[in-house]
Amino acid sequence: MGLRVIPAYRVVAKFVKEVQHLPLDPALDALGQKVQSYVHSLLTMVPASFADLGQRSAVTQMGDPDLDSLSKALEELEAGSVKTLAEETLVRCSEALARPDMDARVLLLPGDGESRMLVSQMHGVLAFSLGDQAMMAFVWPVPGWQEWLTYTITHEYAHLVRNHLFPRGVGGGKLIYLKTQEPETLLDAMVAEGIADSFARGLYPQCSPVWTQVLPEEREKRVWLKVRRRLEVADPTEIRRVLFGDNDRIPQWTGYTVGYRVVQGYLKAHPQAQPAQLVGLTARAVFQGSGYEEAMEW
Repeated sequence: MGLRVIPAYRVVAKFVKEVQHLPLDPALDALGQKVQSYVHSLLTMVPASFADLGQRSAVTQMGDPDLDSLSKALEELEAGSVKTLAEETLVRCSEALARPDMDARVLLLPGDGESRMLVSQMHGVLAFSLGDQAMMAFVWPVPGWQEWLTYTITHEYAHLVRNHLFPRGVGGGKLIYLKTQEPETLLDAMVAEGIADSFARGLYPQCSPVWTQVLPEEREKRVWLKVRRRLEVADPTEIRRVLFGDNDRIPQWTGYTVGYRVVQGYLKAHPQAQPAQLVGLTARAVFQGSGYEEAMEW
């Protein structure tokens, strides 16, 4: 039992060397197949629907890399002690939010160095959790990546613990809470992100992610009118639209910012509470105790 960091990027580096003699397209195809097969072997303990997502993401998040640039990036990750840094971060997370009964793997993989989202907005690190048994972190070495790796792993650690306490599965194209058989809603997703960011910022206050602060107050009140109507929406596509924005009616990162401010409202209203304690609360309890809806009244 426990958390184990898997330096999967080292195996990817081996795969890159094996395909570099091939023409570009066959090389990328072969690399993708090798990475998918390898990640599949690492996720055998994860439910099939989550494992399939992880397997596909390992390739899509890597993009269509220039193999020489990818090799150089992998060397920089190794030189930057990415595995050790991840392990040290998880120790700190466990001290702040102990969960000795949780068993999970943290996979470290290369990201897409041509992705402006990853390189610029995410500071070279993007991660997500697959239930409570796996975390996938995609890294590309840009200035400051090590600091943001610690933040991002801490953020996802909170998700792992919350997923452990509120396990979910896939049913009818939606995420379903296994204990209640109720679908995950937009409110659930926003509050979960707000808790994860509050937990991470508590441990790494020097990090100030853009996705927690994109809405000035007046604009937040206007967009809240749209978000409020969708709090009980369970369609994953609509949830993602509000979380990430749609570059049209919903500004980028809206759901992340709203979720963070809901959680911060709860913490302000309950001065004795710590972000780690909120991981075990329902989204509805956090929302109702936050005073957020009253604050959004014109």
